Amino acid sequence: MTPPPWSPLPLAPPSAVRSPMSQSSSPDLPLPLRGAHNPSSTGAGTTPGSFANAPQVGSALTYSSPDTPGMPPPSDKTAWDFMPADWTQVDGRWTPPVGFEPRTQLEFARLGQITPQMKRVAERERHLTPEQVRDEVAAGRMIIPANRVHLQHNLDPMAIGRASLTKVNANMGASPVSSGTADEVEKLRWAERWGADTVMDLSTGGDLDATRAAILSAS
Repeated sequence: MTPPPWSPLPLAPPSAVRSPMSQSSSPDLPLPLRGAHNPSSTGAGTTPGSFANAPQVGSALTYSSPDTPGMPPPSDKTAWDFMPADWTQVDGRWTPPVGFEPRTQLEFARLGQITPQMKRVAERERHLTPEQVRDEVAAGRMIIPANRVHLQHNLDPMAIGRASLTKVNANMGASPVSSGTADEVEKLRWAERWGADTVMDLSTGGDLDATRAAILSAS
């Protein structure tokens, strides 16, 4: 299919969106404005971890400075520039091979289809429509971690991408000297209770297969 045209949502003017702090702790350190498209070329306007161009959809709070040292230059390429070899493009439309059945959110998005998971993401991301979620997934700028063979089939789909809201990931894991399967499941419960969007098991000790199976089964 042809990548659909952008339908960007209006961004709030940078001057209208300020830091949650009402005033700076020092007159020499003015509060930065959120949502500026190119905040600064100095350390005062640099946000660690930023790396991409400003998104064309989303809120003014989803972008930060690209000035962070060590980051690669922004790329204008999208997932549409890296299509599978067996897909063909005719008159600007991509067509999968005969008999192709989509299985992933990316494949559904490439075919222009809106899945229940994309609709759920749009419900949670009030600034995005299902169509915009689909387009961001198809472009490779957003992922929806919703494995269709998840053991309990009770995932609440969410999205990670530069047009989506910031997500919180909880790292946990058993070590060779402490913790165990029951402890890791308890950590999972605490992460859920405090609103973590994702949980990552970084176990390095104990029965790794049993620990991860227990976490998946309980999530």
